[in-house]
Amino acid sequence: MDFVTCQTNAFGESTQSAGLIGLLLNTVGRSPDAQAVISAETCYTYQQLERRSRAVAYQLSKLGVSRGDKVGLLFPNGAEFVAAFLGVCGLGATVVPVNPLLKSEEISHILSDSEAKCLVVHERALAEVTAAVATVPALESIVVSNSTTPLSADDRVAYLPLTELAEPPSAMAWPVAVDSSKDLAVLVYTSGTTGKPKGAMLTHDNLLFAVGAAANAFNIDRKDSLLAVLPLCHIYGLTVVMLGTIAGGGRLVVLEKFEAKSALRTLAEQKITVLPAVPTMYQFMLMEMEHTSYDLSQLRACISGAASLPVEIFAKIESQFGAPLIEGYGLTEVSCVASFNRLDGVRKIGSVGFPFDKVEVSLFDRNGEHLPYGREHVGEIAIKGPNVMAGYYRQKDATAESIKDGWFFTGDLAYRDEDGYLFIVGRKKELIIRGGQNIYPREIEEVIARLSSVVEVAVIGVPDRLMGERVKAVVVKRAGTSLNGEAVKAFCAEHLAEYKVPRLVEFVDLLPRNSSGKILKRLLN
Repeated sequence: MDFVTCQTNAFGESTQSAGLIGLLLNTVGRSPDAQAVISAETCYTYQQLERRSRAVAYQLSKLGVSRGDKVGLLFPNGAEFVAAFLGVCGLGATVVPVNPLLKSEEISHILSDSEAKCLVVHERALAEVTAAVATVPALESIVVSNSTTPLSADDRVAYLPLTELAEPPSAMAWPVAVDSSKDLAVLVYTSGTTGKPKGAMLTHDNLLFAVGAAANAFNIDRKDSLLAVLPLCHIYGLTVVMLGTIAGGGRLVVLEKFEAKSALRTLAEQKITVLPAVPTMYQFMLMEMEHTSYDLSQLRACISGAASLPVEIFAKIESQFGAPLIEGYGLTEVSCVASFNRLDGVRKIGSVGFPFDKVEVSLFDRNGEHLPYGREHVGEIAIKGPNVMAGYYRQKDATAESIKDGWFFTGDLAYRDEDGYLFIVGRKKELIIRGGQNIYPREIEEVIARLSSVVEVAVIGVPDRLMGERVKAVVVKRAGTSLNGEAVKAFCAEHLAEYKVPRLVEFVDLLPRNSSGKILKRLLN
């Protein structure tokens, strides 16, 4: 992909009461001429990004958007998403990121549930938005990028092409002061692996802590270039990639969507130094690298999160990418940061490391008791610290169920080794109980993933009249291979106890996933 050339200018200011927008302003003050974000269509220096963000804020303020209002952002990855996000933050309003892959019913749910006052949308999403806005009575205005085409005759909707943004007056209040401990910076809707998505309320302080923790953990500074191929509307791409880069003063190279060849070519051509991705992306890039070589000599770190990384491919990634692989763990509800393997410390394959500074992680049994270290002590992960959300928006019961005495209960099951490193074994709701025996799907998935013919695998429990549940493996195999179900079972029998061996094996072309890369096991049966 070709990227535009960046022009530079000089500008700088900073603020102490601005919340998230302060990350941008502080970097502008240090490095106004440095490249901030580059994509196929746009390139902004930090000074230009600040001006663009301020222009977005000015136009939104003319539409009546002010501190505390909810503003939906429905954009593909790109420089304009970054500018719009920061513009909303600078007004003291709350960003509600909306995945551009969603359909009208899903969009309508998020906009209605969040009580969004305004929606900033990319023109390519107009068809789905048109169907969605009719059922969102609280929505007062829509700002459309790169288009003057009206969506409908609805009097509630105002149309303002982002391409026609004017410079705000010098007297414009910028940024609007916020209460960082209470004001919501973002309302991020969970991926909805079960039920309808819920809005996780993250304050400015939540994200400022998370961004600082991530930037420090991965030593991001002005010499770094990060590839933004993860969806910026999700917490991983938003916190670690976009805001982490801005906080460190680095350069954000944005791809609209993931495709293995394009990603690898961009890594080489743009001399990317830090690659944040999910396991599926690494797997597809490894397959591409079997046929084509790429110069990745500038790469100094690979980061993996959002889903479990098969132990089998860990060494392959480090060998092929020529950089240490850092696996971490986090969720939307804890601002993306919980634990990680240290870049300059001991990294344990199969572990998601140990907690970030100031973050507590504990394991609880079914009786609500803390569990000690040891592989035999598997319990539910709970997290406490400045990263934990304020709760689910308008969901008091769900909030009370998930946050108890300051601990956020994740639903993930894990154990800790003698050094305190965290090893995830599965989801609480995915635990398979066969004849009274607890079976953790990830253990079986790790074994099956060792087979060279297997691209990826998901293990689930299916009802069984006699045993309660039985184990089923859903496998994606490499094209042209002759792997069959009996071979999978036989291999598992060599490495697992008899009761853990899958009774059923199904082969599929693809595993269903949400846009953040997590397998939707509820769609398997």
